Amino acid sequence: MKYADKEIQEMEEFFKTAELPQTLTLGPGVVITDLKAFTFSHLQIMKLRQGVGIFEVFYDRLVQVREILSTAKQEVA
Repeated sequence: MKYADKEIQEMEEFFKTAELPQTLTLGPGVVITDLKAFTFSHLQIMKLRQGVGIFEVFYDRLVQVREILSTAKQEVA
């Protein structure tokens, strides 16, 4: 299992305080058009399906988004 309650809480805290753009390109051909809805839905699925391996991809995508946002913030600073 990739994540537990601690990781979910950390993700929630990060996205609660992060400045989210409307859209974000996650990779080639993968554009998130409503980042706020994306993060909310992914966090809900993580909570509801914790421990079910097939749903770990939702955590992986949130990690990708967090890394992109953190890198962009560091480049601005």
